[in-house]
Amino acid sequence: MKKILLSVAVATMALSTTASALEDIKVTGDAKVWYETDNAGTPGDMFNKTDASAEVVFKLGMTGKQGDVGFGAELTQGSTMGLEGVLVNGVRTNANNLANQTGTGDMYASKLYITAPVAPDTIVKLGRQELNTPFAFTEKWNAQQNNFDAAVFVNSSVSDLTVIGAYVGQTNTDGTNHKATQEFNQLFNGAFALAALYKNDSLAVNAWAYELPSVAKAFWVDAGMSVGPVALKAYVATMMPAAANTDDTLGFALSAATDISGIKLSAAASMIGEDGALALANVATNFKKTKLPTAGVYTDGKFVALPDSTAFKVKAATKMGDTGLALQAVNNTNGTDDTKDTTEIDLIISQKVGAFNLKGIVMHRMFSDDATDTASGGQHVRVIASVKF
Repeated sequence: MKKILLSVAVATMALSTTASALEDIKVTGDAKVWYETDNAGTPGDMFNKTDASAEVVFKLGMTGKQGDVGFGAELTQGSTMGLEGVLVNGVRTNANNLANQTGTGDMYASKLYITAPVAPDTIVKLGRQELNTPFAFTEKWNAQQNNFDAAVFVNSSVSDLTVIGAYVGQTNTDGTNHKATQEFNQLFNGAFALAALYKNDSLAVNAWAYELPSVAKAFWVDAGMSVGPVALKAYVATMMPAAANTDDTLGFALSAATDISGIKLSAAASMIGEDGALALANVATNFKKTKLPTAGVYTDGKFVALPDSTAFKVKAATKMGDTGLALQAVNNTNGTDDTKDTTEIDLIISQKVGAFNLKGIVMHRMFSDDATDTASGGQHVRVIASVKF
């Protein structure tokens, strides 16, 4: 016992000595309860434990710096709290696959990075981190998010222009079910990205190029501007597979948004060419989510970003007191695969109760294919309660 206490004392003194040399130390945390149920498929009973899933996730992070060098670290723990077989069936892995997967409760480092200058007006962020790029990004829709082991170089030497170069080595997702895991594995043979982001008072243009060794080359460009009270944005993207005898995927999208008397209105359309082998979506999660503006909650990269898909989305959002309300509808048709012809209608409600941020999503899904509609159609309810500190 004396040895243990002595070790703790030494560690505490070492931390105090180190911390005294650091600046801007910030500690943040997040606790989240994520629950979902549906009446799709068999047995198809809403709120039945067989058709329900949940996860409790805790995060604790710290950032700081010493001189020009900054750092960030975050620990994540996810668990069902032992509720599987009692209130839920396990941890949800995708739209209709509970897989009876149990949260282990193990803690792991979800972020661990440094930032440092490497040249005039150029910094590098090296280590485990979030990414937000069109074809490789952190998804936050699930209880746990995926992150990346990467080196990201950012240069801002030219006014209004940011140049980014990145090497992405690993990510922590289950490539089949898209759920973040505790284990980080190689992303292809390493992925490379180069971007030029331009923004002035009237125009913003973002151009990205990717090299995914042995998989594909990819390009993405979006441009946005305001015309009076309406914000317009156009997108063009392509995925060019490395495999022989496969076609490139080419897609276009448009979106418009405005605010009328406190109600935010938006509409979007996207069209993906009928030829192509790969979706225009997140390569780190087997194309689960997409940055296309037509994506819904479940009508995501597995639908609107697929070749031969045409999608439309409309959304209205407002606030009534402390309550946020949003209603959106997404329709997707696919000329090659009838099982991707779907309509999704979502009601999204957010409310702060004490220290808790509550979010509820009620989804209605319909498919033109009868078998798919029987298996996946119907209603889904997702509830998220979180506390940030």
